[in-house]
Amino acid sequence: MKRSLPKKIGLISIGQSPRTDIVKDMEPYFGDQVEVIEMGALDGLTLNQVSELAPEPSMVHLVSRMSDGSEVVMGKEKILPRMEHCIEILNQQNVDLIMLLCVGKFPEFFSSCLVIEPQRVVDRFIESVVNPQHHLGVIIPLIEQESWVRDAFLPVTANLTIVSTSPYSDPSSISRAGQDFKDAGCDVILMYCMGYNLTNATEMRRITNKPVVLSNTIVARSIGELLA
Repeated sequence: MKRSLPKKIGLISIGQSPRTDIVKDMEPYFGDQVEVIEMGALDGLTLNQVSELAPEPSMVHLVSRMSDGSEVVMGKEKILPRMEHCIEILNQQNVDLIMLLCVGKFPEFFSSCLVIEPQRVVDRFIESVVNPQHHLGVIIPLIEQESWVRDAFLPVTANLTIVSTSPYSDPSSISRAGQDFKDAGCDVILMYCMGYNLTNATEMRRITNKPVVLSNTIVARSIGELLA
């Protein structure tokens, strides 16, 4: 019997690749015979060069990490051309689909294959399981993101608690955020950044004893369906 060729998925970080902190948690959901190709919008740049991509006051703030694990904050508008370049290269490598490793709204990218935007997947999932009577807790990496996150979920429930703490900072900050959600009486916790990992989610579940939605694995499960 002729064996089918492995399917290829392109993962694009808005920081630098490889994302060893999160991809290992996602790969089991992609299925067998899947080749993962990682690229980063900041690949090849020094920290000084990345500083030129810092957000201006009117820009959307995004956070990611360099290959050495250090945190960087960028303006979304400044990194879009670099993301487009990654998509172009991955299309040349004939990947079966592309997934962005960032929760955020992006313009439609030109691509010959599907480009998966995690926020669309995560938002629809939350809308399907959270009702107006539920209290939703959302952890985000930057306080500057709170306004658009609140706008995104207020139509789902007015009972909303948002806590900002970066997945790349002090690990104990996740525990403190969990206590904040517990004190607020949250029913469901959403870890609303692809940078939060299974270790973070396990700690959040331990403290809150509530269901925790981890963005990167929710999206990875959906990718598994598309690659099956």
